[in-house]
Amino acid sequence: MSVRDELESLVPLVHIDLARVENEGAGDVFETVRSAIIHRRALDCEYESPRKKPSDSGAFRFEPYALYFGQRAWYVIGKRHADGEVRTLKICRFAKCRETEIAFTMPDDFSLKTHFGQAWRMIKGTARHHVELLFDKHVAETVADTWWHDSQDIEFHTDNDSVTLHFDIDGLDEIVWWVLSYGPNCKVIHPAELRDKVIEMIDQTKKNYFC
Repeated sequence: MSVRDELESLVPLVHIDLARVENEGAGDVFETVRSAIIHRRALDCEYESPRKKPSDSGAFRFEPYALYFGQRAWYVIGKRHADGEVRTLKICRFAKCRETEIAFTMPDDFSLKTHFGQAWRMIKGTARHHVELLFDKHVAETVADTWWHDSQDIEFHTDNDSVTLHFDIDGLDEIVWWVLSYGPNCKVIHPAELRDKVIEMIDQTKKNYFC
């Protein structure tokens, strides 16, 4: 059996199930954005922001620098012409996207690495934090099997089969949700600011059930 035949025989036995997102029309936007990046042409856009910020409403010109896939969706990073800010916009939220003939020059110092910095995922905070998390034996092996962040350092505790993960990240808003997803199996050792955020979220959640 050839390698191709062997791989084709495996296809029905392989299934990848990612979280569903609303992507109607996103394919056309993706191709338009990709073309604009290649040709260094600005886009005329309309964007539907769930936060309904006034600055995100109406038509605007956008200079796309790069495409990025993360957190179950495609994003485009580039400069919003009106305010000169570099934004990260979700492809499926574009209500309108048209490539123009207006050329632009991407900054020589731009890169996705510098744009995202040491963010936990995509939201770069203003301050760097050393994070220390203790995971008990029930989830330690599963957590240690994954490389969650470039700065990750793992400390195994053979006495109780727990594990401590260390990270250096920019901002705490994203990682707090990840910590909460492990419930009682994860304890924040450091910093106190992250511990306080977790406690605040727990207290707010309890109010939904214990009035």
